[in-house]
Amino acid sequence: MALITPHTISHRTAEETLALGYLASVLREKNHLVTIIDGWLRSIGPSEIVDIINQNIPDIICMSCYRSNLDQAKEILAIITKRFGNIPTICGGFGPTFHDVDFLDAGFSIVVRGEAEHTIVQIVNAITSGSNLSGIPGITFKDDSGIVRTDRSKPIQNLDSIPFPARDEIKFAILRNNPIHVCTSRGCEAHCSFCSIFTFTLGGSKEHRWRSRSIQNIVDELRYLYEQFGITHIKFVDDSFLEPPRDEQWVTEFAETVSRYNLPLRFRTQIRADRLSEGIVSGLKKAGWFSTSIGIENAAQSVLRRMRKSASIEDNWRALEMLRRHNIYVQMGMILFDDATTIDELETNYRFLAHHDWVITKGIFTEMFAAEGTPYTKTLSKKGLLKIGGQQNLRYDVQGTQAKRVYQMLKVWHKSHSSLYDWVIDSIVAPKVLPEEGYICIHRLCQKITACDIAMFRRTLDHVAFHPAKNDINVITCAIAEHSCFYASIWSQIQKIYDHYGLIYDGVPNPFLD
Repeated sequence: MALITPHTISHRTAEETLALGYLASVLREKNHLVTIIDGWLRSIGPSEIVDIINQNIPDIICMSCYRSNLDQAKEILAIITKRFGNIPTICGGFGPTFHDVDFLDAGFSIVVRGEAEHTIVQIVNAITSGSNLSGIPGITFKDDSGIVRTDRSKPIQNLDSIPFPARDEIKFAILRNNPIHVCTSRGCEAHCSFCSIFTFTLGGSKEHRWRSRSIQNIVDELRYLYEQFGITHIKFVDDSFLEPPRDEQWVTEFAETVSRYNLPLRFRTQIRADRLSEGIVSGLKKAGWFSTSIGIENAAQSVLRRMRKSASIEDNWRALEMLRRHNIYVQMGMILFDDATTIDELETNYRFLAHHDWVITKGIFTEMFAAEGTPYTKTLSKKGLLKIGGQQNLRYDVQGTQAKRVYQMLKVWHKSHSSLYDWVIDSIVAPKVLPEEGYICIHRLCQKITACDIAMFRRTLDHVAFHPAKNDINVITCAIAEHSCFYASIWSQIQKIYDHYGLIYDGVPNPFLD
């Protein structure tokens, strides 16, 4: 059996596809022969992937996909069919879960919706024996009657029961100076309107939204990575690392267990602001925490209510101040625009960003995505505001006249240098494996770009307040020209840093900024 990830069209650089490793381990426990080909991590295209498959032609092919690499998946399927005939094909991941018919139409035999470790063996056994698929939960397939969707399976409760992911492709991550991915939990207890994690994981069920591995199980995997491969830099890819019952006591026990085995870790997380306390921050810092993303999203309480965020404005301010005191690199998730954005809300966000100019952001322009499977998309649909289009998301308009002008101006501004922005922040938020002086140099570049963005935000707000819309594009065009030398200088500096540390950036212009 071959497990594949097609090369992904993304503004981020390639990282591990941990799902392949988990599926491989589960299948190998049942004595299935498995080959892993991570096309994204290896940076190889469809023909090269099939050439590797040709070395040992499998009976079944399984792909982990996004909606954005569906075309690559189609190309792989076409080459496979031409060379080897009709081999059964399975796909899973976020893209197939929310766009199952698209992936069936692309040529896949079976689509897995949601988690797959507890069903993949059933699927493989059914294919090899010619058994009926209708009794297997959480899949979509075609039969003589048409499209068949079986009921979603319950999420895996005991994550310790899943074997550690196979690390066949780890050498490619190491060659890229990537941290190694580890997943310590699944799901999230929050209920943000723009997020599809809940729907992906649970298929609408409200029980056990978040599940955790035990501390010993987590640390055993960290020990394995350190002892077998010398891995010290870890990216915890949990959707939300600090959900209840992970409190100060849990953090203390985790840090003590890491210390007991003398693991010299440096790790990154993804967290919620309302889960932080001084004890949690200091405890994780002792264990090796140095970088995190945090979903602040917006500085206006009215917007946080629309987003259904559990954290308050006060939570956000307090969390950022704690993280700054402990010298944690912070990538702050921000969503500046949605359909109901007002000028007053934008002014509030400008003041917030100007105060927190030390954090790392993905640029001054950010908008709420209308993704399949989210409450926000359902709300827009009820309002009659949805439009067809976009890479993976539907579209809508900002309704307020002045806010829409700011939206349009900042989007043009951001698109003019978004590739540079993605390149600069990638090595510190992905992050790459660097000495501290490397992170310091890159963080300084991030701050320079952020300061320029914040000044442009102010300039745009003032222009919209006092000048007619007919001048909007001219103002932005002139601003872009005025800053060309500045961005050329940043480009030169980040290139030198990448050359010095042997880093790779192979992202493409952000496909979501169309």
